[in-house]
Amino acid sequence: MTVERLPERCSVLIVGGGIQGLSLAFSLAERGLKDVLVLDAGYWQGGASGRNGTLIRGAFSSVEWTRFFAHSSELWHGLSKRLGENVMYSRRGYSMVGERDSTAQLLDRTLRVHQECGINSHLLSPAQLRRVLPALAHERVSAALHLPDSGVAPHHAAMHAYRQACERLGVRILYRSRVTAIDYGAGRVSGAWVGQQHVLTDTLVLAGGADSNALAELVGVPLDGYPMRLEAMALEPTRPLIGPAVALLDRLCYLHQTARGEVVGGAEVAERPQDTLNADVPVMAATAKAYLEMFPQLGEARILRQWAGLVHISKDFGPLLGAHPSLAGLFISAGWCYGHAGAPAAGDLLAKAIVEGVVDERMQPFAVDRFERGCPVIEPGIVLSHFE
Repeated sequence: MTVERLPERCSVLIVGGGIQGLSLAFSLAERGLKDVLVLDAGYWQGGASGRNGTLIRGAFSSVEWTRFFAHSSELWHGLSKRLGENVMYSRRGYSMVGERDSTAQLLDRTLRVHQECGINSHLLSPAQLRRVLPALAHERVSAALHLPDSGVAPHHAAMHAYRQACERLGVRILYRSRVTAIDYGAGRVSGAWVGQQHVLTDTLVLAGGADSNALAELVGVPLDGYPMRLEAMALEPTRPLIGPAVALLDRLCYLHQTARGEVVGGAEVAERPQDTLNADVPVMAATAKAYLEMFPQLGEARILRQWAGLVHISKDFGPLLGAHPSLAGLFISAGWCYGHAGAPAAGDLLAKAIVEGVVDERMQPFAVDRFERGCPVIEPGIVLSHFE
């Protein structure tokens, strides 16, 4: 628990100091708010923002996801200049690979969505695929769609850049500072407690990742979703084999090769959601199988490490973003299975809603109450498994 003295009041209190919380804090400060406070129960980069695959994907298979993440991808392109720090974004492209005929049909539909949204993407011919991904087992592939404007950005660089930029703009960020209670009454939030210390605020944002449900309970409001563990694997460095980031859609697997030569990625297996950071042998085996069958030259590579991170997942795997309908002054940023990629857009659009009271049309489909209204967002092109 922090020993630093908290301010008596702040304009916006953000609970959660991962990339979502810092992106929002920066966007608020950029809009002129000078007394933004960020509190995080854990340590610096201790949550999913320090445990993810670092992939930046600028388009998906639904109009709603594509418009939102295209905005985020565009912001990633200029983020280093905007923050004044190098986020190490690499615009190396992103290839969505299908093996089954049904997945090839999905990629055909996805291309039409991209055309409707003005996205730069194209289906790769067999010859083009050999040039883009020469190490891929091409005989297994039915179709591949390529996003040349997407890429990767290491989470440590992005988090460092956001934190430095926030602090230059006067945002106060405190880790090891668990919010233990939240004041609310008469239909709105009014403050929060960290142990015996109290902070007054008119606007409170829950951006606590896997702790989102527990935080919502502090305010007495319902929140869809549950914590879920995602795992990743890193192989020993090898010569350059994989240029773009890759999603193996039929295997629920994603991967890319770092500048050091490590292949980093993970695969999902059908298991019950687990609230643990322990690595799982079935997930490791599924990832290794996908690597071996789709990139045979990796067969001799050794596994360096396997790790897990916790995220908060909604019913449709999309973000829960915006004002909570039950309590004035309460905003939510949760449900993020692609939170690293979506952080710049989420911070930008949520700050716009808080400061200007305007809900951008790219954010509207991901409203917190969409399930109660019977309006889930169906996205068939995500690399995650669904649980019963």
